[in-house]
Amino acid sequence: MNNIHLVTNYIEPEDIKILRSEMDLPSETNPYPEYYSNRNGGTSLPYNKITIDMLKKYGDKSATYMKNFFNLNHEIYATKGYGSKWRPGLIGLPHVDDCGLEEFIEWSVVIYLNEPPEFDGGIIYFPEKDFTYIPVTGSALFFPQKDLSYIHGITEVTRGYRYTMLFHYSKNIEFADPDLLDK
Repeated sequence: MNNIHLVTNYIEPEDIKILRSEMDLPSETNPYPEYYSNRNGGTSLPYNKITIDMLKKYGDKSATYMKNFFNLNHEIYATKGYGSKWRPGLIGLPHVDDCGLEEFIEWSVVIYLNEPPEFDGGIIYFPEKDFTYIPVTGSALFFPQKDLSYIHGITEVTRGYRYTMLFHYSKNIEFADPDLLDK
């Protein structure tokens, strides 16, 4: 069974412009808090009020969608929200997001901030599900992580830059990103 959910027109066009602008030319940069050091990878988004507000907005929205898509009757928490700017030559070999320092990830969402012809390649694929998706600006792809049949990869970006915003979720509040919790 394929439990990959696609939502079109998920993010507001003005928010896409803001996020891409912050990735390319940050309005402000601050050091990341210490708790970011115990997570896999990094982010293309600077740590500032604009980006944290955006991450909070779409982190909350994505949690609501996740609960509906996966029929969850409990709270879920964003463990990480981040940006990604893939340059030519980058490739995502098949992987699951719940690995290494983040084995607690149960669900993921990728929000696409641009599409071809701005870049070539950068297609997400799920080999066990026979599913591929060519990014469309403003769309979002939701999928589970604890089922190894949702292993996924990204084809090499061969031209241009591929922009995304991503979130990971867990039902365990212990792993929540403090910046993304309701306060």
